[in-house]
Amino acid sequence: MVSMGSLQEIYRTRVEGEHPETVDFVLTFKDGTKTTIRFNRDYPLRYGTNPHQPSAEYSFEESLLTMEEVKTGKSGMSQTNREDILHGCKILKYFSNPTCAVMKHLNPSGVAVEESVEESLKKAEGCDTQAAFGGVYVLNKPVDKDTALATEGHYIEVIGAPDFDEGVMDIFEKRKDLRVIKVSGIGNLPKFVGDKTIPDIKSYEGRLFLETPFLTKIRSIDDLRNRDIEKLPAIVSRREPTEQELKDMLSAWYICAAVRSNGIVFGKNGYSVGIGTGQQDRVTAVRQAIGKNEYLHGYKWYQFFNKLLDRLFDKQRYRDSLTYGLNGAVIASDGLFPFSDSIEACGKVGISAVIQPGGSVKDKEVIEAANKFNMAVVFTGERCFAHH
Repeated sequence: MVSMGSLQEIYRTRVEGEHPETVDFVLTFKDGTKTTIRFNRDYPLRYGTNPHQPSAEYSFEESLLTMEEVKTGKSGMSQTNREDILHGCKILKYFSNPTCAVMKHLNPSGVAVEESVEESLKKAEGCDTQAAFGGVYVLNKPVDKDTALATEGHYIEVIGAPDFDEGVMDIFEKRKDLRVIKVSGIGNLPKFVGDKTIPDIKSYEGRLFLETPFLTKIRSIDDLRNRDIEKLPAIVSRREPTEQELKDMLSAWYICAAVRSNGIVFGKNGYSVGIGTGQQDRVTAVRQAIGKNEYLHGYKWYQFFNKLLDRLFDKQRYRDSLTYGLNGAVIASDGLFPFSDSIEACGKVGISAVIQPGGSVKDKEVIEAANKFNMAVVFTGERCFAHH
């Protein structure tokens, strides 16, 4: 019989595989010209997606993003750890204010844009404290001592940031399992239509796909104010969105572009309050996000005794319901709503605004459902699916 201790040692063992120092892709164009793209092996990973899968990381010579291992932790990083950092950067690149993305299995569990690095980390973690356990925390600003101290007592696998203030690594060195990565170049990553890009390369069972990365045409909230449906993005609802709703729509849209499709993001005051991801149909992604929010932060306002008891005996839950509750939040959807069922579900929990691509044969019904709940609706005219 294998003991639990033995199993843990097996999982901690670095898996060695045969990985070449360089990998060259030779591109041949229609006119006969050829270009060689060279990828250099950067990092021998602890393991790939699962412990029995050897893996190594390679980088393109012209990559805009660099990752430097500052602290290895007890046994180095897995492929998923590194991928979580990269997917976190897909979100952080859109924000100039201090922002933290807590990543779990290539999806964000919480994202927050705040005035300080410490608050962004706390809010991002608070979006979903359950999923944040063992997560990868990625920040777009240097980590200061207050932020480092705020992570004490929390199980975090990896922290990635552009830099670390003096004294921060002294705090982190006390935690044997924590891995720390210096991530440079987040702000240089392409994000808008017209930006110069490097193709995404994916390989499945001997077949190769080269794809231009997702780039959005929505650069600011000014792009969301338009009322002309012929010039998407456009407001298509009876009610105009408020300034705060426009800001939350934009943030939620940027976050949603890094969520596995079918993807849904509820956002409020600059942070996510619910994420539905990887579902086969859209309404299930919506219900998943609503259900998890209600499980973690729900508050039964309509039950007087529950309200009174919670306020008297569970003050933290009461505060969370105000901070992370769905009432007054916006919803971003990476694809169109084919039916009004998702809007009906959102209206019942107090969602105030919707940002989605539009283009369904039942758009009229969807808009009518939103108008019934006095929701503001913006059609983007673009989809932001991510299948990773």
